[in-house]
Amino acid sequence: MKGRIPREKIEEIKDRTNIVDLISEYVTLKKGGRNFVGLCPFHREKAPSFTVNQEKQIFYCFGCQEGGNAFSFLMKINNMSFPEAVRHMAGKVGVSIPQGEMNGRRAGEETERDKLNRINLMAAECFSENLLSPGAKTAREYLAKRGMDDAVIEKFRLGYSQDGWRHLKDFFERKKVPLHLVEKAGLIISKGNGQFYDRFRGRLMFPIEDLNGAVIAFGGRELGNGEPKYLNSPESPVYIKGKNLYGFFRTKDDIRKKGEAIIVEGYFDLLTLWSAGITNVVATLGTALTRNQIGLIRRFTRNVIAIFDPDEGGKKAVERSLPLFLEEKMHAKVGLLPEGNDPADYVMKHGDKGIADITNRAISMVDFYIEEVMTKRRSLEDSLDSMGDSMAFISNINDRIERNLFIKRVSEKTGIDQGDLKTAIQRDMAKSKKAPQKSGLEEKKIVRVDKVELALVHILILYPDKISMLKDETFLKYFTSLELKRLAVILTESFREGKIKTPSDLIGDMEDGALKDKLLKLLVEPNPFDPEVVDKVLTDTMKKLRDKWYKGRRKILQRELIKAQELNDQGLKDRLLLEKEKLLQEEKRPNSRND
Repeated sequence: MKGRIPREKIEEIKDRTNIVDLISEYVTLKKGGRNFVGLCPFHREKAPSFTVNQEKQIFYCFGCQEGGNAFSFLMKINNMSFPEAVRHMAGKVGVSIPQGEMNGRRAGEETERDKLNRINLMAAECFSENLLSPGAKTAREYLAKRGMDDAVIEKFRLGYSQDGWRHLKDFFERKKVPLHLVEKAGLIISKGNGQFYDRFRGRLMFPIEDLNGAVIAFGGRELGNGEPKYLNSPESPVYIKGKNLYGFFRTKDDIRKKGEAIIVEGYFDLLTLWSAGITNVVATLGTALTRNQIGLIRRFTRNVIAIFDPDEGGKKAVERSLPLFLEEKMHAKVGLLPEGNDPADYVMKHGDKGIADITNRAISMVDFYIEEVMTKRRSLEDSLDSMGDSMAFISNINDRIERNLFIKRVSEKTGIDQGDLKTAIQRDMAKSKKAPQKSGLEEKKIVRVDKVELALVHILILYPDKISMLKDETFLKYFTSLELKRLAVILTESFREGKIKTPSDLIGDMEDGALKDKLLKLLVEPNPFDPEVVDKVLTDTMKKLRDKWYKGRRKILQRELIKAQELNDQGLKDRLLLEKEKLLQEEKRPNSRND
C-alpha cells in the first residue's frame, strides 16, 4: 500500500540491528550463559530477571513477562508507535526510509511527537547560532567565567535566546512552522488574541535531551538581575520533567562503565564536573528526585552519590529521596560539601581531585539521615516529632530485612531500645495496613495453552529444517488452538517458500497475551530438545498431537450420542454411530505422509 514502510526495508533494519547493543543503551546487561541479563526497565526488582537473547534477537523479563524483539522494546521503553520505532532504528543503523513511507500516513506527514522534536531541534540550532552573534557577548563572557570551553558548549549544545519579544516567533514564521505547535513545545506563549511572544528572552540556553538524544525542552538562565534566575520549559507531550534528567544522554555510557552515578542539582554543576573529567554525572531538573528518575539511573547502575548543597535544603533533599532509593534497592551515598559551596564552585576552586575527595569520603545516605535528620534536633518536641516521622518512614520500607537493619541502626544512634522501636513500628504498620499491592505489575489473565501443540511449534521454531519431515500440511488439522495453528501455518508456509521465519520475526507478529509470554520464556531458556534425538521427539510429538485430536473427537461424539439417546432421536443416533465407526477406522489407518 502506498505510504507504508516497505517490508524489505523493515527486514533490512532488523538484519542490521543487534538487540543487545540496542538494549544496552537503556539497561546495563551482563553475560549470563547464552543470554545477557540485567535489571528490568519495566518494573522494580531486586535481582536481574530481564533476559536478552542475542542469537534469537528477543528479550523477556521473567518478573513482569514483558518481552518481544528490538522494535517492541523501543515501543515499550519510549512509548513509540511501530512506524516511529522502525524509523528510529533506521536512523541508528543507516537505512534510509523516504519521509512518505510511514505505515499508512500520507507522504510527508509526521506524528505530533516528530513535529515537536523537530521544532525543539530547530530552536536548539537557532539558539546555538545566536551564541556567536554580537548580542550574545554577555553570555559568552559568562560561560568563560564559569570555565566552559568550546568543547563543552558544542557537546551540550549551549545557546542564547535573543533579548526581545518576537525573535524566535519570527524565526518559526519564516520557516512556515505552525505557531500553535511551537506553543505546544513550550517555546512561545499565546497572548490569547492569536498573538504570540517568546518564552525565553536574553537567556543562556541549556537544551534538555531525552535518553535517545532528542531535544525535548530547554532551561534558560537569566544573565542580568531579572527573575526567575532559571526558567524551564513547561511540560509537553514530549517532556515530563520528573521522567528526565539533564545530561543523561551524554553521560549514561560513562555511568555504566564506572558503575556509579554522581547526582547534582544544577546545569552548571554537571557541566563543571564534566569539564573537569568527571563524566559519570547527571543532574535533576529543578525538582526533587522522583521515582522515575531514580528508576532511569538504576538501569545503568545501582550505585549513586548525591552531592547536594550543605544547607537545610540539601538535608531536606536527602530526606525526600532516601525512601525512593531504598525502594529501588539503590546503594546511595551522600557527598558532603563544605558550607557555602555548590559542586560547580568547589570544582572551580579545587579541581577534579577536590570532588574525588568528596566522593571518596561520601557516607551512606541511611547514616546521613539518621545522624543529620533524626538525631540533631534542638528540643524535646523536635526529637519527638523526629521519631514520629522516622517511625512513619521506617514503616514504609517494604523489605523486612532492610527495615530491621534500619531499626537496628536507629536504635544504636538514638539509644532507644530496639525491641520497643520494632514493636512501635509494627503497631504503626498494623494501623495503616492496606490491601496488598501488585508491586507495579499488571495481573495477567491466566490462559491454558496446550502443551503438545506448544511443544510442536517450539520444535519447528528451533529446528525449521525439520518442517521437511512433515511432508504436507495435514497435521495442521489436529491443532485445537487457533493461535498455535496460525504460528504453525506461518512457519510451514515460510519454509515452503524457501524462507526461514526467525524467532524475532515470529514474536514481532504476535499480539501480547499468555501464548506470547509462554513462547518468549521458552525461547530464552536453554534448548530442551537435543539435536541428536530431535527427529524422534518431533515424530513422538506429532503422534501425541494426532492421538489427542482423535481422543477429543471421540469424547464429543460420545456426548452427542448420549444426548441423541435422551431425545430418543433414532435418525441422529444412527448418523452419529456411523460417524463414530468412520472415525475409528480413520484413526487405525496410519497417516502415510506424516506418521
